[in-house]
Amino acid sequence: MTSSAGVVDALGALAVPVALLIGIEPKTAWLLSVLWVLKVVPGIPGLRQLRRVLVLESGPLVSVLVIFLMVVFLASVAEYFLERDVQPQTFGSVPAALWWAVVTLTTTGYGDVVPVTPLGRMVAAMVMISGLGVFGLWTGILATGFAAETRRDNFLKTWESVSKVPFFAALGPAAIADVTHMLRTMELPARTMIIRKGAQGDCMYFIAAGEVEVDLPGKKVQLGEGAFFGEMALLGNNKRGANVSTTKVSRLLVLDLVDFRVLMARHPDLAETIDAEAKRRTLENK
Repeated sequence: MTSSAGVVDALGALAVPVALLIGIEPKTAWLLSVLWVLKVVPGIPGLRQLRRVLVLESGPLVSVLVIFLMVVFLASVAEYFLERDVQPQTFGSVPAALWWAVVTLTTTGYGDVVPVTPLGRMVAAMVMISGLGVFGLWTGILATGFAAETRRDNFLKTWESVSKVPFFAALGPAAIADVTHMLRTMELPARTMIIRKGAQGDCMYFIAAGEVEVDLPGKKVQLGEGAFFGEMALLGNNKRGANVSTTKVSRLLVLDLVDFRVLMARHPDLAETIDAEAKRRTLENK
């Protein structure tokens, strides 16, 4: 009951009845039913990511907010000083000029309050340019934060998948981190063609979850979690030798040719394991 979801549920369910019981006009009380909209918030995963970004980037965001407020107040005082005698009705007080400053700095530009003196227009031009800069900074900070959070989530997911593959299980944390940066993850539904026979090969695949079927001449071979395929295209024969498709929902880790060579150079024991497995499969398929 004291959780955030419980509080939202209570507000959504009780706001209208309580308002009617204490005598609020029904037309006004029923407006509180809009609180039901808050119930969809916990089900939106992107909002959790937004909250993390706002917390992590709170320092830069607050700094830009301070700049925004400084420009607003300085511009309103300047316009009040320059325009109060010319337009006493619209710039007759600092609060009245403050409305103009907010509208101008946010680049809304309603046009209801416009400076007419030359210096007043120069101030307005600087405020408009400052508004573009302030919102550009906010956009850049949030975009960078979202990009960093996305990379972090992808890194964690890939790390988890890599640690489940037997060929990588013996590697230390530093080596797994190295591998994780090289691999990219593919989520595929069942009955999806991954490799076509005769196609040019430029990557190999590790099965983190699920199962694939290799269509060899005269037989079909199933490969499950922890296996890999497509390595022959990286070990010399760049033509795919068989069709490969998923038999169930699968998560694959993809290693491109350039990264494959770098990884094999850094971890010779892994290169030997993959080469030995590739030779074994070649003998089996003859």
